[in-house]
Amino acid sequence: MSGTGTEPAFEASIEMTDDDFEFATPPMSKDFIIRTFEKYGLRHIVLFSEDMFYVAQQNMEPYHPMYVNSPYPDDIELIFDYMTIERIRKIEYLEGILKRSPIEEHPDI
Repeated sequence: MSGTGTEPAFEASIEMTDDDFEFATPPMSKDFIIRTFEKYGLRHIVLFSEDMFYVAQQNMEPYHPMYVNSPYPDDIELIFDYMTIERIRKIEYLEGILKRSPIEEHPDI
């Protein structure tokens, strides 16, 4: 899937609830994501492809790992894994509200 990034899949319009984590492996939970976003001052994470993410801070500046060619912190990497498994294209935390994009249908269904 390619596009400009303004398609509905990139809109975080659905407020996340505990039900979104029914099958998630601990420590993944709504509270875990909120704590991680607050810890690093993040606004959103966007999944562009299987292993390509964009992480933005509250001021919309990109958030990068501390060192070149190093991974993101483990808690952010866990959110990447969750988004990939659940097919969530965007998670956004703004004004104390955690939202996600609609979940994409699996291509084999």
